[in-house]
Amino acid sequence: MSRGSCERAVRCRRILVACLSTVLAMPAAAVTPVTPVGVESCDAFLDAYAQCAASPGVPEAVRPNIHQGIGTLRESFRDAISRNASARPTVAQQCAQAHEAVRQSMVDAFRCDFPAPPPASQALLQAAPPATAAQAPARADARVAPPPPSREAQGVAKANAYTEVQNHLVRSHPLERQLAEYRRDNERELKLGTKLGANAWYHFGIVDFDGVIDELEKAVALPGAIPEVDPQATRLLAALRELNPTLKALTRYQTTREFKEDGYKFAREQHPILVPKVEAAAKAMDAYGNALFERELARDGRRMAMLPEDAPARRLLATSLALRRAVQRFEALRPKTDTASFLAALSDVSSANRQLGATFDGMNPKASSSCTGYADTVASVIGHGRDVARDIKAKGDPSQPARLFNDAYNRSVRDFESCQRYESRARPS
Repeated sequence: MSRGSCERAVRCRRILVACLSTVLAMPAAAVTPVTPVGVESCDAFLDAYAQCAASPGVPEAVRPNIHQGIGTLRESFRDAISRNASARPTVAQQCAQAHEAVRQSMVDAFRCDFPAPPPASQALLQAAPPATAAQAPARADARVAPPPPSREAQGVAKANAYTEVQNHLVRSHPLERQLAEYRRDNERELKLGTKLGANAWYHFGIVDFDGVIDELEKAVALPGAIPEVDPQATRLLAALRELNPTLKALTRYQTTREFKEDGYKFAREQHPILVPKVEAAAKAMDAYGNALFERELARDGRRMAMLPEDAPARRLLATSLALRRAVQRFEALRPKTDTASFLAALSDVSSANRQLGATFDGMNPKASSSCTGYADTVASVIGHGRDVARDIKAKGDPSQPARLFNDAYNRSVRDFESCQRYESRARPS
């Protein structure tokens, strides 16, 4: 999956399926036989990914997206080779690097069975990156030191690192939901008259932040500055460092079954300590995700302004921007909130989408079916969003249309990526 795809997954924070989760593989027994990539390191990577996804630790909730994800990866690898046979060595090394990086991330997140890269892939990791014909030096022994990265390149690298941290957080640490479940379980314990902590904190279901803290520390330490994100990254790092020891202590307490010896005393003592720390971490996570999201919107706004008014790429980007702003309004909705701003945002999406559809209809040759499919999916998102607003206004239960809104939006993100991948006229570049 491209870096851009991962960045777009970040924008949805609580409602999008996280980037790595969407490219998991189906359990082996459920996967329809497919044509291998034909590159040893790529096939080994995808097979190992599928084995990990079939592990018990991978939540069932991500599995509806698994088959599509691994198919997309396989298709992209095969497409790169079919377009340029000389790219095979580069693709092979990219697969070996992805195998190592994704394996570490997935094992940290789900403790799944993800086989290590085979010897052939490890050899690629040790080798120098393959040079294209244009990059080959005039003399074999000529070695020119690369120039230091520009300030812009440093900023891109740091933003990408921040994005990877956010992907990890979205995938593995949904704190707001976990905190709500923890409180619900505690209230149930108290109403039943049983001891606080008998099962409540165990249902919290959160693991420590060791992996995220390590990733975030490295990202913060990278050269370059991103003023709109750096302060939030520092705040988040401090909140996670503060929370982590409490989580570790409670994990040890439960797994060693000390709670049976002290009558849940330690769990009761930690309850007033744990909750404010989790609340602080959740707020810091939300601020961090919002900062990345706003930065992405601003960047795409600048890119859109540089495109011709009637260009398909501009129309596509305008619709995507309007839709992401509507998602922001959606996330702010509460049972008794005024839905006017959300409905206004949906109207902006509808207007942009009509222009996009007209642009696609007028293209010759016709636009890719993935692009017209994107416009159709956006229309579905708009409809479900209006149903959400209707139910909130009627003081009904908006959960069903909200779920449909989320699902349709996730599809729209995938359709957007497909449109840009298969339709060169829809790419901002």
